[in-house]
Amino acid sequence: MKNPIDWIRAPTTVRVENRVEGGAELKLHCKSKDDDLGVRVLGTRDQFVFRFRPNLWGTTLFYCSMSWGEGQIHWFDIYIFYRDYRRCSNCQWVIRKNGPCYYDAGTREFDICYEWNR
Repeated sequence: MKNPIDWIRAPTTVRVENRVEGGAELKLHCKSKDDDLGVRVLGTRDQFVFRFRPNLWGTTLFYCSMSWGEGQIHWFDIYIFYRDYRRCSNCQWVIRKNGPCYYDAGTREFDICYEWNR
């Protein structure tokens, strides 16, 4: 297991891909306490990629609002330092109607799925 300080120094990449069923466009707005990454509109299988260095306190958090169709608006914490620093420096997500799914390098599938934030 690596020391958290080693991971803090490493740049991190987050990829978010639209796989919302039915071919819907995904409106994505990601931000942290310090950075607003703007609104993106992703077609089917389009990706939004951003890079950052986690802060020295180990509290880095990026969250995204996601919407599609009529009235479907959801939130998810796309990067949480304490959840993600050990498992990825290239974090890959797909967005589906039921929630976001993380890429599991062991299975080579997007099979670690989460519920939307409440």
